Amino acid sequence: MRCTGATNHRVDRTHCTKKYNPPAGHVAENRSNRTCNVFEETIINTLKKKLAIALFMFVLLDARAELVASDAKYAENTIQTSNQRLFLSSDGGFYELTRDSAGWHKNMLPAIFRDGVARPCYYLGIAETAGTVYTVCTENFSNPFAKKYLMGLNIYQPAPQLIEAGQLTGMSSINGLDADGSGNLYAADPGLPLLSGKIIKITMAGSHTIATQNVFHRFIASKPNGIRYAGGKMYISTNPTTYIGTSELMRYDLGANGLYNARTIFKSLWFLDDFMLVQGGAVVTEFLGGRLTHINESGSVLHRASFSQPTSITLLSASTYGSGSVLVTRRDAGEVHRLASNWGLLKR
Repeated sequence: MRCTGATNHRVDRTHCTKKYNPPAGHVAENRSNRTCNVFEETIINTLKKKLAIALFMFVLLDARAELVASDAKYAENTIQTSNQRLFLSSDGGFYELTRDSAGWHKNMLPAIFRDGVARPCYYLGIAETAGTVYTVCTENFSNPFAKKYLMGLNIYQPAPQLIEAGQLTGMSSINGLDADGSGNLYAADPGLPLLSGKIIKITMAGSHTIATQNVFHRFIASKPNGIRYAGGKMYISTNPTTYIGTSELMRYDLGANGLYNARTIFKSLWFLDDFMLVQGGAVVTEFLGGRLTHINESGSVLHRASFSQPTSITLLSASTYGSGSVLVTRRDAGEVHRLASNWGLLKR
């Protein structure tokens, strides 16, 4: 910062005040330069302190990141169930992740369709309700008109298998999936290219039978991605229809017939993928920015960490997996990593 220059950046000399008695022989102009330099040094020191704080915030969760799984094409989502089991969705397989004294293991689960015909699946969002984990099988994610199936597995079976609960209709693709406190499922459909997306509400008639599926909420000029329910609120990450511009983490009140009282919690220019809710806030994955961002409920950034192409993050609570650590899926490498968290994250 200088004491002279453009008007918008000029510092008023009346603020460069510090009593100074120049040595004999110094001209009067040196007094002005010296007092202003004192002001400059104060500003520089302040900026250094702020930079140090910023660098402290932007730290890796832990330098000892542990590889949990690899060869999971386009690794998408993970979930830790209420009985401490871990599952992973990806293009080509839905897996259970386990850990023992020998390390981590990835086991692909069989998928059973009503017509008895095996088919390729790109598995995306994952949700749990009433002892069942649900996910969506999309036969071809790049084709918005490809068939989609809701699949469910019993989390209490020693050797679980995915069983078709029915075909999903009127959806171009499915990213996020979650359940409310009443057992209803909500699916985030980003919509066709360059068009806005919607939220689909799915009600069940038993664990493996769809009762109804209807449009619950339509977006204007945005596409939903991740979706999470907590305490009567629905949190949704949205991205612009052109994929260029501002992405937002939104919070809504969940009503019987739709979402209302929309509020923007957080904004990003780096494309928001999935996220997780924690006590007092959330951790979002900024996919194009290559980072994880911990925010409070007001949207203030608490911590950040670098991570290439993150698509989802899950907080672990079982001691077997490392309580308080997180699982992060990495799409480009088809991997899942466990990172020890020093962010004080607690499950909401």
